[in-house]
Amino acid sequence: MAQWRKVIVSGSAAELSSLTLDTALPVAQGGIGASSLSDKAVLISQDSGTDAVGALALTTNGSIVVGGTNGPAVEAASDVAGTGLTAVTGDGTLVINVDAAQTQITSVGTLDGGAISSGFGNIDNGTSTLNTGNATVNNFTNDSAVADSHITGSITGSFTGDGSGLTGVGAASLDIDSFSAGTALHQTQDHFLYSDNGTEKKITFSDVEDAIFGNVSGDASIAAGGALTIAAGSVEESMLDGGIGIFSGSAQIDHDSTTNFVANEHIDHSGVSITSGNGLTGGGNITSTRTLAVGAGDGITVNADDVAVTAAQTAITSILNASLTKIGTNGSQEYITFGTSNEVNTFVNNTERLSVTSAGVDITGTLAVSSNLTVEGNLDVNGTLTTIDSTNLKVADQFILAASGSNNSDGGLIVETNGAGSGTAFAWDNSANRWGFSKADDTAQNATSVAPRQYSVSVSGSAASPSGNPSDFGASDATRIGMMHVNTSNGEIWIYS
Repeated sequence: MAQWRKVIVSGSAAELSSLTLDTALPVAQGGIGASSLSDKAVLISQDSGTDAVGALALTTNGSIVVGGTNGPAVEAASDVAGTGLTAVTGDGTLVINVDAAQTQITSVGTLDGGAISSGFGNIDNGTSTLNTGNATVNNFTNDSAVADSHITGSITGSFTGDGSGLTGVGAASLDIDSFSAGTALHQTQDHFLYSDNGTEKKITFSDVEDAIFGNVSGDASIAAGGALTIAAGSVEESMLDGGIGIFSGSAQIDHDSTTNFVANEHIDHSGVSITSGNGLTGGGNITSTRTLAVGAGDGITVNADDVAVTAAQTAITSILNASLTKIGTNGSQEYITFGTSNEVNTFVNNTERLSVTSAGVDITGTLAVSSNLTVEGNLDVNGTLTTIDSTNLKVADQFILAASGSNNSDGGLIVETNGAGSGTAFAWDNSANRWGFSKADDTAQNATSVAPRQYSVSVSGSAASPSGNPSDFGASDATRIGMMHVNTSNGEIWIYS
């Protein structure tokens, strides 16, 4: 007869009247081989693996266990911290600190290659000599004069200061041949170095030019910046090549009174223009030959002897005509009709495939959507089979209702296992009033019932131990087996079997 039975697990209370051992549980069987152990101690083994486990008490703050040939022993923290070290102890803690002031260190041996970093503000080596190989110093500061014997060797890098104390740099050391060659001079950005009565100064190229221009004299003068001015009356006819005559004043020659003068014979062509009108391009003054061309706008082709509408139209954005009834490639093949008010019909092979009216859209034939499809309203699919071939299925609904077309029947989820429409099912067995599982290949895709091979285990819980038959699931003792219950007040676990 099936009934509730208690399961003894780790942490649960075993229903045993008593448990008595006639001796201490040996170490080999998981015991300690002793009846008691010291308080606040660590366990240690003895010389033999069958001896009782001992206990080494650690009741002093900071004490530690140190191994030895005669067994481990407790060592005080003060014994661990030697000269230059300080032990700081606490309840369960031990910290060994290096004293800040070290007086017992007398020598530091040769160090391996690397870097020595110091957080000190200054390093004072007294009157001793500091010998070093290559050294990098961020800032080298001297508060007084530096004698020749203080710094020797070669120093490279940059120097900061006004250079007033820098001596010994000879003019011969300035090698102009080592400089890069220039190709042009900037009027104000390039400078020359010169001595102004013994004082070194710089001067721009523009100032040098103006100084040279200022020394030009005679009938011509050059202003700052390079403008040349020739004095009035300083140029005579004999100075010109070939003795060409020079006349001053327009009244000396009367063009209209000259021999062979013809009115309007000489016209300034740059003052006469041909203007293109609407739809034309080109034109301009008559200093050269001008051509007027018909402007080709969007969708217009200009040929040698005519203007035509382009066959491929890409610029037209609207075609509206109240008398428009049909548009297409062939009146009996592919076309769109507009003959009925508030209705547009699309025909393929002279058969209507799509009809759009004020009531909605009617599609005749198979609909294939190559991209995303969003249905804002309800989706009602009629037929005998609905197939979804998407890679992943995502449903926002929290509950899915199955078997809505039947009453008091089996139903569930089938995972295909044979590639032929059959598989294993997690389903509701209505006759057993319980969820169950069928094995692989056991349930067909068009099945209307399921025969579970195992039932799922459901767990109930309350502050009391179970009694009587489970009431939530199962219709008989055979279909209730495996049901579980947890007593939440004491953690006891019960199984119905």
